[in-house]
Amino acid sequence: MSTTEEGTVSPYAFFAFYALYSHFHPSNHKIRFDSTLNKVSKKLFPDEDIDYDENHSLFITWKKKSKHRESFDDEDAYHLRGCIGTFSEPPLYYGLEKYSMIAAMEDTRFSPISSKELALLKCGCNLLSNSETIYNAVRGGDIFDWEIGKHGIEIKFRYPALGKSYSATFLPDVMVEQNWDKVETFMNLIQKAGVYDSIEEVMENYDKYFVEVIRYEGHKSVITYDQFKKKLKELGEKEE
Repeated sequence: MSTTEEGTVSPYAFFAFYALYSHFHPSNHKIRFDSTLNKVSKKLFPDEDIDYDENHSLFITWKKKSKHRESFDDEDAYHLRGCIGTFSEPPLYYGLEKYSMIAAMEDTRFSPISSKELALLKCGCNLLSNSETIYNAVRGGDIFDWEIGKHGIEIKFRYPALGKSYSATFLPDVMVEQNWDKVETFMNLIQKAGVYDSIEEVMENYDKYFVEVIRYEGHKSVITYDQFKKKLKELGEKEE
């Protein structure tokens, strides 16, 4: 992987960004999200050995830079614009294209991304691995058996007072960005899942309400629009 001040650039983040770019510029692209990805990757990322037909859980994150911030290197200049992924394991080429577009256009917390925003975007790709259940309502376990900065967390729980089951997840970098400890992480997960008035009750009685806690690791790469443009030029494509 190549590392710059703006982050770690990889073919995963590049192709996720390309999916959105080609959506807005359908007449100006040569890449297809199939076997040709391997050929393009060899040209742009010759040190990477990638099988795009392998199956992988992943999340795609879009962030947008404030026009009032001068430096693209300042992570605080970016705010979340969309983040969606899957714990199922689709073929990598398919997952990169599909969830790039879903995160950009179908995250219900935000309006769909427009073409006018492209130059302000940063795309992150998290490939997930080493998923492990650390707590189960039947077998028990330790809900705190994970490391901040290394693991992402998914919880599944039931709250009978509202008559529903809930689930939510945070990727590994979220806890670091928000400066949360483990208890704060779980409380924010409960809220993210949709329980707002009884967060402390659910947390204090997790052995009563939690169904499963899963930890996993993520391999993250990011690419800014400027970095993306440079890669397009290497392919001989003209930016629109």
